[in-house]
Amino acid sequence: MKLRTREFGNPESPKIVMLHGWGLASDVFRSIVSYLAPRYRVILLDLPGYGLNNSIPANRAYGTMINLEETLPDNIIIMGWSLGGVLALRYTIMNPKRVRGLITVSSSPRFTSLPEEHWPGTPPELLIKLQSLLTQDNVYRVIDRFLSLQAMGSPTMKNDIREIKDLLKDVPLPSYYELQAGLKTLADEDLRGCLTRVECPALHLYGVKDRLVPYQGSSVWPVNDHSLIHVFQNSSHAPFISEPESFRKILLDFLDKYAT
Repeated sequence: MKLRTREFGNPESPKIVMLHGWGLASDVFRSIVSYLAPRYRVILLDLPGYGLNNSIPANRAYGTMINLEETLPDNIIIMGWSLGGVLALRYTIMNPKRVRGLITVSSSPRFTSLPEEHWPGTPPELLIKLQSLLTQDNVYRVIDRFLSLQAMGSPTMKNDIREIKDLLKDVPLPSYYELQAGLKTLADEDLRGCLTRVECPALHLYGVKDRLVPYQGSSVWPVNDHSLIHVFQNSSHAPFISEPESFRKILLDFLDKYAT
């Protein structure tokens, strides 16, 4: 099923698609849109069960790939934050001819930790706890709790949470079923063995204070001239909120080099 999108900027300009994280919506990227739209075609996409696509049936990762393949144009730069980064990575692996660049933000090829393999990440127990707390009647409370976890460690934690809530104040709450499906995707998805299939230029962005997706750097991502890593020193899970000017500059530098 094709998803609804919102598009900004000249339709003839290079295209960048933005995928949001768990529990939120593409409105969280609004400040980036106004910065990029004069030079790029920015496509905001709400995942199934979220925002404009709130009524679309919930999907696990593979089903969402079908939605994206039916919706997205060719020759795109795709950017994903957190859960959106996991999905952007999977989409790039599955559709190498359609993607000219990949950007992940506070994301990882495996979101959950594996202590026995010394793999850092979010403890699986945390996602299990959120799954158990989540009901159709307390969606807002669980998302609110997750926002606090995302911002934890940021020097501007309270302001970060307030800004995200303000950006999303007019967006309908996501589907309970999609929230459950998203938690399962975060818990189960493991793309570590597929990274060599990412042939396009890539940019991986981290916040050094992020407690959900700790910085992993060159021990995770391929090291070459087209695989770039940047770490924001005063950010946790949402560097585009905590350090907006620095984030926009790094993003624009990558786009100017690889999207035009």
